[in-house]
Amino acid sequence: MAGQLTDRYVEAKRIAMVAMDVDASARDALIDGHVGEDAELAREVRWMLEAIERTHTATLPFAPAAEPPDLSGQQTQATAPRNYRILRLLGEGGMGMVYLAERCNEGFSQQVALKFLHAANEGSPILHERFSQERRLLARLEHPGIARLLDGGVMDSGRPFLAMEYVEGLRIDEWCDAHSLSLNERLVLFLKVCDAVEFAHRNLVIHRDIKPANILVTADGMPKLLDFGIARIIEEGGQVLATATAAHALTLAYASPEQIEQQPLTTGADVYSLGVVLYQLIAGRRPYQHLVTPHLLSNAIVGGQVLAPSRTLREAPADRRRPWRSIPADIDAIVLKALRRQVSQRYASVGEFAEDLRFYLARRPVRARRGRQWYRLRRFAQRNRWPLAAAGMVLAAALAGLTASLLALAQTRAAQRLAEQRQHDLERMVDFQQSMLQSVDIDAMGHALTHDERALVLARFDGAAGKTIDRTQLEQAFAGIAASGPAREALDAYVVSHALARLDKDFADAPLLAADLRQSLARVLLTIGSYAHAATELRQVVRVRQERLSDGDAALVSARVDLGEALYRDGQLEQAAAVYGNALPAVKKLPQADPMRVAALSGHARVLSAQGHLKQALDQQQTLYAGLAAHLPATDEGLLRLRRDRVETLTQLGKRDRARAELEQLVPLYQQTFGIEHPETLATTLTLASLLYSQDNEYERSLALAQDVAAIRERRLGSDHPLTLQARGLAASNEVRLALDPTTMAQVHERLAALIRAYRRVQGADNRHTLDAMTDMVRLLSKQDRYPEAIAMERQIVAGRTRTLGADHFSTLYARGSLASLLCGNGQYAEASAEGERVLAALRRQFGDDHPMTLATYDLIGRIETGAGRWPLAREAHARALEGRARTLGDTDAHTIESASRLYAVLLKLHDDASAKHVFATYLQPVIAMDPGSLNAGMRSVREEALAAVGPQATSSLR
Repeated sequence: MAGQLTDRYVEAKRIAMVAMDVDASARDALIDGHVGEDAELAREVRWMLEAIERTHTATLPFAPAAEPPDLSGQQTQATAPRNYRILRLLGEGGMGMVYLAERCNEGFSQQVALKFLHAANEGSPILHERFSQERRLLARLEHPGIARLLDGGVMDSGRPFLAMEYVEGLRIDEWCDAHSLSLNERLVLFLKVCDAVEFAHRNLVIHRDIKPANILVTADGMPKLLDFGIARIIEEGGQVLATATAAHALTLAYASPEQIEQQPLTTGADVYSLGVVLYQLIAGRRPYQHLVTPHLLSNAIVGGQVLAPSRTLREAPADRRRPWRSIPADIDAIVLKALRRQVSQRYASVGEFAEDLRFYLARRPVRARRGRQWYRLRRFAQRNRWPLAAAGMVLAAALAGLTASLLALAQTRAAQRLAEQRQHDLERMVDFQQSMLQSVDIDAMGHALTHDERALVLARFDGAAGKTIDRTQLEQAFAGIAASGPAREALDAYVVSHALARLDKDFADAPLLAADLRQSLARVLLTIGSYAHAATELRQVVRVRQERLSDGDAALVSARVDLGEALYRDGQLEQAAAVYGNALPAVKKLPQADPMRVAALSGHARVLSAQGHLKQALDQQQTLYAGLAAHLPATDEGLLRLRRDRVETLTQLGKRDRARAELEQLVPLYQQTFGIEHPETLATTLTLASLLYSQDNEYERSLALAQDVAAIRERRLGSDHPLTLQARGLAASNEVRLALDPTTMAQVHERLAALIRAYRRVQGADNRHTLDAMTDMVRLLSKQDRYPEAIAMERQIVAGRTRTLGADHFSTLYARGSLASLLCGNGQYAEASAEGERVLAALRRQFGDDHPMTLATYDLIGRIETGAGRWPLAREAHARALEGRARTLGDTDAHTIESASRLYAVLLKLHDDASAKHVFATYLQPVIAMDPGSLNAGMRSVREEALAAVGPQATSSLR
C-alpha cells in the first residue's frame, strides 16, 4: 500500500512539473490527458500545482489563516465605509482583502477597489502601520500608469480602509498571451510599466513587490501598477528608509538577492524585479521556475546564476515556445544586466534600463554590450608590427564601409517597398562606423606609427660611419616628440580630409547624401580636436541643407547645433551665438525633452555664459532645467551636462558655495552613471578641480584631480588634444600657486612655456585657453620678481581678450586687474591706479559691490595706494574689501584674512591702534593660532602673511 502511495505521489509530481511549463489556460486539458479517469490523481496534481504556485509567489511573512472568503460581499456590507456599497470580492493577499465596491456620493457613482486588513491582522500594529504607509505613498503618486488613491481613512469601528481606482484588466503576462503580442510589442508595453516605476522612484518611492499580479493591463492596452503595500520611501543617500514596519515582506520569485538577504534596499531592487517580469514576458517562464521549494529558490536567487532567456526559450517544450524562435543577443544582455547579483552591476536606474530597451527598438547599440569594440581596436593596435600600413588599411576599410553604407542608403530611398526598414538598418551601420572612427585610440596609434620608424632610424644611425651625434641625445629627441600629433594629423589629412575631398565629385548628383556624410566626418573631427576644420565642413552642410530643406527640418537643426558646438570649442563665440540663434525658432517647436531641443538651448546658454552674459545664461539654464527635471531621469546625459553648465555659470557669478554643493553631488553621479574615464565624467571632475582652485585655494586637491584627468585624456586622446591641454593647463595653474623655491619655479616655468607653445600651435594665439596659460606664466614671472617680462606678457593678454571678447568682458577685466597689480609691483603707481579704478567701475556696474572680483579689486586698489604711500586711501579700500569679504565669505576665509592682514599693516602705519587691535583680535589672531600642519597650502600662505603683517613687536604692543 505504501508503495502505491509513493508511486502515485511520484506520478502526480511528474504531471505537475509538466503542467507548470504550459499556460494556465491549457493546464486542465493536459492534466485530463495524463490522468485519464483517475479523479483522485487529478485532484493530487491540481493540489500540487497550487502548492508550487504559492511557493513561487508567496508573500512573506505568511498571513494567519483567515475565514473562508465571502464571495458575495454580504459579510462586510454592514461594516463598509460610509458612501460605499460592496459588490463582490476581487482577491486577497497576505495583508488584506480587496473588494469591488460602488461609491455613491452627491448624485454620482463610481466603481472602486476597496481594501481592508484581514480581520485576523487588525490587532497587528505593524500591519496597521504598513496599511497607513501604503495610503501615504499612493497619495503622492499621480501617474497614468499607477492605480490612483481615491479615498482612505478609518471606519467607525477603527478598521482602516483604502479606496483605490478600480482597474479592470488582465495580468500583464496573461494580457500579452491573450493578444498574441510580438516580442517588440511586449517590450513597448513593458516600457510603459518602466515609466510608472521610474515616476515612483523620482518621487522617492520604491515598490519592492513588482510582479505580473501587480501589473494589470486595461482593455485599451494601458498597464497599471498596483499594490504599494510594502513600498518604502527612499532616503537622500538612495537607500530605503528603515521603519518600524520594515518586516521581511516580499514575493519570493520576483525578489532581488538583497531583499532575500535583508540588506539595505535601493531602487536596484525594483530594477531586478522588473528584469524578472521582462524575462517571463519574453521567455514564457520565470528564472528558476523549475525549483519547487522556497529554500532552493532563495539559494538560486542569491547565487545569481541566471540562465539567458534565449536558452530558456530553446530548452522549453515545443508547446510552450513563443511565436518567435529566438531571442536576440541584445535582449539577453539587457535582461541579464538587470538581473545581476550585485546592485552596482545592474542598471543604475529604471530610466537607464528603459533607455537600453529603446536603443534596441531603435536598432541602436545597447549599453549592456558596450566595450567590446574598443577592446578589439586597442588589441589590434598593440599587435600591429607595421602600424602605418595596417592603420591605413583599417581606417580606409572603415571609410569604405561608411561610404558604401550611405550609397546603399540612397538606393533604398528610391526603393519604396523596403525603404523604412532598410534605412533603419543602414543608419545603424553608419552610426557604428562613425563611432569606430571617433573611438580610435589616438595615443596608441601614434606610438604604433612612430615605434618602428624610430627603431629603423636608430639602427641606421648605429650602422653608419662617422657618427657625430650621441645616441642618447637622439633617443631624447625622439622622446620629446608627442606621438599623438602625427596620428591625429594622419587621421585628419589622410583619411577624413581625403574622404571629404572626394565628396563633391563622387556625390555630385546627391548633395543631401553628401551633406550626411560630411556631417558624419565633421563629428569625427570634433572628437579628435580639429575644431576649426570641423566648423568649416559643418558650414558647408548647413549651406546645402538651407538650400534644399525647410528651416524646421531636423537635419538642418542638427547641423546648426553641431556647428554651434564646433565654433564654441574653437573660441569663436559671436559666430557660435549667431548659429545657435538661427536654430532656436525651430527647436522651440520640438517636445520639451527632445534631445535636439535640449542640446540647442543648453548650447546657446553655454555660449552666453562664455560671452559674459552670465545672468541671462543662468536664467536660461534654470528655466530649461526646471522644465526637464520632471520628464527626464536624473542620469540623462543632456540633463547632467546642463547641471554642469549651470555650476560653471554660478561660479563665475560668485555664487561658489551653491556651485560647489551641487558639484560635489554631480561628480559621483557622473562616475556612477558613465564610469570614471567617460569624457563627460572627466569634464565634470575638471570643473570641480577648477572650483577648488578658485574658491578655497585647495591647490593640492585641485592639482591631483587635474593631473588625473590629464593622464587619462593624454592616454585616450593624445598629448596635444585641446581637452588634454585644458587639463594640463589647470594643473599648471596649481603648480604656479604651490611653487615656492627657485628650483621648483624653474621647472614649472619650463612646463608652462611648453604648454603655451602647444596651445598656440593647436588653437591659436588668441584662444582663451592660450591666454589662460599665459596668465599663469605672468603670475609665475611676478613670483620671480621678473616684472618687466610679466607686464609685457600681460599687455598681450589684455589685447587678445579685448579682440576676442570685448573690453567689458569678465576675462578682459580680470586681465586688466592683473596688469594693474603688476604695474604696482613694478612701482608704476599712477598707471596702476588708473587701470584699477577703470576695472572697479566696470565690475561694480556689471556685477555689483559684493562680487568676489569686485572685492578683490578693492583689495588691489588698497595695495596700489599703499605702495604709493597714500595711507588714508589705502585704509578706505582695504576696509571696503575686508567688510565685503567677511560678510560674504566669513571671518576665516583665506581671502578675508588676506584683506585683514593688509588693512592691519595700514592701520599701524596710521597709528590707529584701536582699529588695528580690533582687526587683530577679530581676524588675525584666530588664524595665527591655527596649527600649520592642519592647513592646506593656500591657508598656510595666508597665515604666513598674517604673521608677517603683525610682526613680533606689533603683537606685543597690542596685548
